[in-house]
Amino acid sequence: MSTRVPGVLILLFLLCIQPMAQATPVPNAPPVVSPALTTPTAIHHWSVDIILLNFDESIIDTNTLLASLPLSRDYDAPNVDIHYDIEYRVTFAPSSFTASLRQFMLDHSVSGPDIGTELNVTALEYQKAHPDEPQRIFYPGAGRCIDGNAVEEWLLDNPPVDPPALGYVLYLLNFSEFDASDHSFEHWYDYHPVDPDSGRPQDFFRLEWDNDLNSGVKFEYAGFGGEDNMFVLDPTADQWYLRWAATWWGEPPYSDQPEYAFKDLDTLLQEIDATTSEGMTRVNLYLAQYMNDVVSYLFFPTAHAPIKYVETGRLKSLVFCMDVKEGISVDSLRWVTNAAMQRDHLEELIPFINWTVEVDFLDIDDYPDWMALFDRNSDVIYGKTIVDGAAMFGDIYDNMRPLYVGGEDYGVEVFGVVFIKKNMVMTYAGRTFTGLGGGGQTVIWKSWERYYLSDGVTRKAGVSVIQLHETMHAIGFGHTWEYGHYAGDFSSSPMGYFAFHNGTSSFDQNWAQSTYLDQMAAEVSSELENEWSTVGQTPSPRAALAHKRALEMIDEFVQQFDNMNWSAAHDLLMRAQYWKTKMHYAIIDNEAPRILNVTVSPDNVFDVFDIMVTASGTGSPVERVHLALDVDGSTADYDCEYNGHVWVAHLPPVNTEASLVRLTVTVSDWGMNNASQTITLFEDKPTHEPYPMVIAVTAVTLVTVMAVVVVLLWHRRRAGL
Repeated sequence: MSTRVPGVLILLFLLCIQPMAQATPVPNAPPVVSPALTTPTAIHHWSVDIILLNFDESIIDTNTLLASLPLSRDYDAPNVDIHYDIEYRVTFAPSSFTASLRQFMLDHSVSGPDIGTELNVTALEYQKAHPDEPQRIFYPGAGRCIDGNAVEEWLLDNPPVDPPALGYVLYLLNFSEFDASDHSFEHWYDYHPVDPDSGRPQDFFRLEWDNDLNSGVKFEYAGFGGEDNMFVLDPTADQWYLRWAATWWGEPPYSDQPEYAFKDLDTLLQEIDATTSEGMTRVNLYLAQYMNDVVSYLFFPTAHAPIKYVETGRLKSLVFCMDVKEGISVDSLRWVTNAAMQRDHLEELIPFINWTVEVDFLDIDDYPDWMALFDRNSDVIYGKTIVDGAAMFGDIYDNMRPLYVGGEDYGVEVFGVVFIKKNMVMTYAGRTFTGLGGGGQTVIWKSWERYYLSDGVTRKAGVSVIQLHETMHAIGFGHTWEYGHYAGDFSSSPMGYFAFHNGTSSFDQNWAQSTYLDQMAAEVSSELENEWSTVGQTPSPRAALAHKRALEMIDEFVQQFDNMNWSAAHDLLMRAQYWKTKMHYAIIDNEAPRILNVTVSPDNVFDVFDIMVTASGTGSPVERVHLALDVDGSTADYDCEYNGHVWVAHLPPVNTEASLVRLTVTVSDWGMNNASQTITLFEDKPTHEPYPMVIAVTAVTLVTVMAVVVVLLWHRRRAGL
C-alpha cells in the first residue's frame, strides 16, 4: 500500500537566470567580467520515500506521521538563493520483503549475555553534578547485535520500491520480536566505528569517559546510514547514546527532551493502547519526532551553511608536541594524523576544490611565542593543565593565524593547531571539549594519555576524525544534532558526537557538492544570458553556436543534478563555462589569428622532430594549434601544447620511403576564428642519369664549336679573296 502526500510530482531544477558577478575563467582564457544585478534563485524538488517494515498499518496515521516534517527549505548563498520543495511518499513494505530482511538480519547477527552496553543514568547524573569525580557509567548488556553495514548493503541491493532520483529513502523498522518483553534481552545494530589513524575499532566514548573506568564500550545504533542516499531507523532497537545525550545536555525532569531518547517503541506500546485515537496519535508523534531528526539534520540540514564556491582551498595544520623534554619525541607522535588522510577526506567531501594540505609536527620548545600563548591562556591546578578554550582560540586567531595563512591565493583557508600534552583538558562554556572550530580556524587540545591504551604504548586513536570535524565547522558545517535532536548522530558523518568513521557521509557530500553546484550554475547561467542580451538582433554564427552549446550543457547539467550525479553535473558546468567564454570572444572578435613562425627541429622528418609554432590572436587569445601531417596523401593529426612561449608538438619519424611530406598548421582563437598555413617539409623531386646528360651536353657543345670554326674559316677565305 502506498500513500502519496500532495506536492510537486515532477523532479526538476529551475534556475531563474539573472546577470551575476565575475565568471570563473577556463584554462588559457582571461576572465570575463559581467556586472552583478538581481540575485537568482535555484529551486529544487526533492522526494523522500518513507518505507515502513513490520508495522500494523491500522495504527499508522500518515497525516500525523508527516505533519512535523519540513515541506520546504530556504538557504542563502552569496550569489544565489536556494529553495527546496520536499515531497514525502509513505509505503508499507510487503510481508515477503520483511521476511527476507528478518532472515538476513538473523544470519548477520550475534547474540549473548555481555555483548552490548547499558548506560547507568544515575551514575551519569552524579558525574554531571560532580565533574571532578569520574564515574563508571557503562556496563555490559545482553542482546542481539546485528551488522548494520551488511543490512545497509542488502537494502541498497534489494529496494522494495525504486528510490527517488533527487532525494532519499528512509526506512522505519519494527523488530521488537527480537527483544524480551522485560527488556532483559534487546537488539541493536553495529555500524563498526573505527579510528582511521590507529585502525582500531572504537571501544571508548568521548573525553569525560575516555578512561579505564569505561573501557570496552559497545556502540549500539538504533539507526544507521551514510554510505548512500538512505537512512535506516529502528525505533524498537536498543541504544544508550540518546539517553546519554538527553541526560548530559538536558536538565531534570527532561520534559523538553524527546520521548524516544528514554524509551524505545516497544516500551511505549506497552504503556498505551495504540488502538485508541489518543494512543494512535501518540505513537505517530513519537515516530514523527524520531524521523524529523534524520530529515532535518541529515537530509535537509538547518545547521549547515552552503559550501563556499571557490576553486582552491588550503588546510595548514601545526601539531605541537609539548612533552619532548619529558621523553615524548616528535617522531613518536607523527602517526596521529597526516596530510594525505586529511586531503583525502576533504576531496571526498568536495572534490571540485583543489585542496592543498600541510601538516607540520613541531616541538613547542622551539617556538617561544607559541609557548607563551599557551601559558597565558591556561593554568595548572593540582598538576592538571586547564586550558581556557575560548580565550586561546581567540588569541591564536588574532595573533598567530595571520602569520601562517592569508598571504597565498586560496579561495578558502583553514588554519589548524593541535596541542598534545600530558594531563591536559580544555574547558569551554563550563564544559570540557577536545576541539573548537569556526571562522577558518580549528584548535584541538587532546591529552597525550588519550592517544594510547592504558599500557601507554598501544595506539588507540589519533586526531584525524577530530580535525575533519573541526575543519568542516570552519568551512560552514554545523553538527548533526542540537539540543533535543540527537538521532542524526547515528549516521557516519563526522559532525556528530557519537562515534568515529573514516571520512564523510553521503549526506555531507550531497550538501557540500549540491550547494557548490547551485552557486556555480547561478554564475555561469547569469553571465551567459547577461552577455547574450547585449548581442542584438544579428549575432554572428560563431557567437550563436557558442551560446547554443552553452545552453545545451546547462540543460544536461540539470538532468545530472536531478539524478544526484554531482561529478557529471560539475563537468557539464565546466563545459558550459567553456562555451560561455568562447561566446564572449566570438562577439567581440571577428579577425583571424596570425601565424608568425613555424619551426621544424631538427630539420629532418625521418627522425623524431618537433614543430614549434609562434602565433598570436588579434581580439582574443589563441586557444588551439592543430597540425595535420600529410605523408604521401595519408594524414595524421596532432595538437600542440603551449609552453608559455610557443606552441610545441613532438612528432614521430616519417617513413624513409616517403616522397612528399606536407604540414598544415591551423591556429584557432577563443572567438572561433581560424588561420591556416601549409608548408612542405620534404619533397623527393625526380632526377636523370648524370652520364647521358654529360655526353649529350658535350656533343652539342662540340657541334657548336665546329660550326663556329667553319664560319670563321669561311669569313677568312672571303677576306683573303
